[in-house]
Amino acid sequence: MDRNESAPAIVIQSEKRKDYDRILTLLSPVWGIRRVIVYGARKSQKAVKASLYTEATFVVYTNPERNNHTLVDLTTITDHSEIMTSLESSFSASLMSELALLEKGEEKKELYELFTSFLDILNEENWKRVLIQYIIRYLVLVGIWSDLEYCPVCSRAYKEKDILGFSSSLAVPCCPNCDSMSSELILPPNARAYLRDSLRTEKEKAMGFIISENMAQRLLRYLVRTLNYSIPVPLKCLKSGLLNSLQ
Repeated sequence: MDRNESAPAIVIQSEKRKDYDRILTLLSPVWGIRRVIVYGARKSQKAVKASLYTEATFVVYTNPERNNHTLVDLTTITDHSEIMTSLESSFSASLMSELALLEKGEEKKELYELFTSFLDILNEENWKRVLIQYIIRYLVLVGIWSDLEYCPVCSRAYKEKDILGFSSSLAVPCCPNCDSMSSELILPPNARAYLRDSLRTEKEKAMGFIISENMAQRLLRYLVRTLNYSIPVPLKCLKSGLLNSLQ
């Protein structure tokens, strides 16, 4: 039986293994998250290699006896090499990857499309807006967000000038009356309107919405704090404190 499989995927993590090998973590619309061994990647010039954020059609050998996968070949679509030339882009891609690594298989196609489409347009100038759009769409995809029109706790329709609070139990924005965090995490009306309208339209159009640098900075800080409440594991790139220096 042919044990080689072929599918599109992107490298979202690359780790050393033993003295000469590497383990690539792939995000694929077919496989979901798959870890693949690349033997001799750190020694042999002839070994098949794929750098971080390489998007390609990967050919993988599956060994059921060892319960592992080995990289056989690949046809590169794009290597996204420009990502690593900017600290802002590199940080953004790291955060996007850490969130993608939490994928459980149910949303693999949608997450692959979300990840690759935003990685394709990520650069030093737009990194905050890319992260904002990626995070809110990721939270919707995994079922951790609200429509920003009705309170998820009491179902009351928001008023135009409402300043939203936050429900720590549901880990989502809520009306002022249901705020369980004493206004520690708030979402002002204009910021809510931007996020709500972003989710009503295609991401390409939403990226064209004009917001000030100050609003982008505050929104990103708000969404990062939301991630800390809604994601079950700590995110390494956020613990590093690098975001504070970039903003």
